[in-house]
Amino acid sequence: MNIRNHLVSIVLPNYNHADYLAFRLESIYNQSYQNFEVILLDDCSTDSSLSILSLYKDHPKTSHFIVNKINSGSPFKQWQKGLSLAKGQFIWIAESDDYCDFNFLESQLQHIQKRSLDVVVAETKVVNKDSISGRTEHPIFKQKDELKINLDYFLYCPILNVSSIIFKKSLIKDAFRYTNYRLIGDRVFYFEAFHNKKIALNPLTQSYFRKEGESVSTLNYLIKYYREHLRFAEEAYKANKIDGKLYRSYVQRFFNRANNRLSKTEKLNLKYLLMRLRYNKDIKK
Repeated sequence: MNIRNHLVSIVLPNYNHADYLAFRLESIYNQSYQNFEVILLDDCSTDSSLSILSLYKDHPKTSHFIVNKINSGSPFKQWQKGLSLAKGQFIWIAESDDYCDFNFLESQLQHIQKRSLDVVVAETKVVNKDSISGRTEHPIFKQKDELKINLDYFLYCPILNVSSIIFKKSLIKDAFRYTNYRLIGDRVFYFEAFHNKKIALNPLTQSYFRKEGESVSTLNYLIKYYREHLRFAEEAYKANKIDGKLYRSYVQRFFNRANNRLSKTEKLNLKYLLMRLRYNKDIKK
């Protein structure tokens, strides 16, 4: 495989990231590897994002520039829109508040070629207030840097930052349920698209994952969070992709995660009590 002959489709879904867009776009369009197309998607931003994105509207590498008139309410619907337009053999979903080294594409593709991979994950650094504050430990690589994503990793989101990965477009044919999730669509996408595929860590280039401005957990958010995890587990169980033991472990794990973030006062709320009753029923499957 000669990597120079392979087109990469770069999907950039944006919503209100004007503060970071210019830096992100420079890190994309100035890549050392130049055989790529860029699909720019804006989800009805209310900040100055469009004025920045418009500077790249007519760039020769920009294949699509689509602005939603109504916010979709889901970054994963934007992923799907970009993936449906992609013409490349490889995909990079480049989140609009992250950035990367200028050799990112070249190094990632070389790694795919050298190790015959389906998915490659770059070394990922955490950025907070424009300073590098640490390294992201992707759960998939806790024990080794090359493996297949299998059911051993069902309890964990294997990759914590989609911007850090390049993957074969052919993998998306089995991914379609993820657009039905607003909070955990990335986890569902990885399960659908990457299951039993060969994946490895690439330490020779960097992706920078911005963590600032994360939303505060509230009762309503945590109930939605638990319900999405429950629905994901139920779908996998009904499709015979996981057994009852793994289903129960998953449901218990994410109920406890939501439960431990709630105050004593919040646990007196009727919504919480209904969530607990549902959990008590579901854990018996």
